[in-house]
Amino acid sequence: MTLANVCTGLCTSACSAKSSSGQQDSGGVQLAPRNIWCVGRNYAEHAKELGNPVNDEEPMIFLKAGSTILQDGLPLPLPVWSQHVNHEIEMAVELGANLQPVRVAVALDLTARDVQATLKARQWPWTLAKSFPASSPCAPATSCAGLDLSDLSLHLTVNGKTRQRGHTADMLFSVPTLLHYILDRFPVMPGDVILTGTPAGCSMVVPGDVLVAELRTGPPGGEGEGAKEGRLLSRGAWDAVQGPALTQR
Repeated sequence: MTLANVCTGLCTSACSAKSSSGQQDSGGVQLAPRNIWCVGRNYAEHAKELGNPVNDEEPMIFLKAGSTILQDGLPLPLPVWSQHVNHEIEMAVELGANLQPVRVAVALDLTARDVQATLKARQWPWTLAKSFPASSPCAPATSCAGLDLSDLSLHLTVNGKTRQRGHTADMLFSVPTLLHYILDRFPVMPGDVILTGTPAGCSMVVPGDVLVAELRTGPPGGEGEGAKEGRLLSRGAWDAVQGPALTQR
């Protein structure tokens, strides 16, 4: 029996109505978490595109610093020490005072893929490849009261062309399952954020790229004129630039 099958009656896919401060939330809030709890390989097609096995037995959790958040509209500096930074669009879920979901946003989990490969080969942690400055661009969040977090769509364009589309129904581990797992094992704080994984299509970001990410209700819409899309919940845009040179010591 998988973990997903045993997480019943512990939490729901719909969100609580109160923020980490205990107040009602009307949306459009920039998240500022202490911790970002990230889920690796939570979409089967993404795991396959990177040549990784599909695991539906137990979530893969890693941690990013909350200080890696980059607000909507700010320049996105790419680290000079990596030649292959990938974008990964994700649904971000903020936890409130009762450690239940209160807000959702669209976010990016930037990954220095070349550095990650080196770290894997050394059997070292991924921290350098995942938790560098501005590696978590995050759009303003909205209250998720009444939303079904298993029926939201993700869409990322780079320079006006679609790079990633996804549907949260395709996550191997749902938000309730992830929340149950993480709360049981980690020192989660009110205001922390869970990045719930990325669908297939992650690819390289270079200086000059314009990235636009959206989170909407319902399944992904089609392309072209007349395509139907759900209600917009969160949108962020960032211009990629070359980051500062390394300091000499």
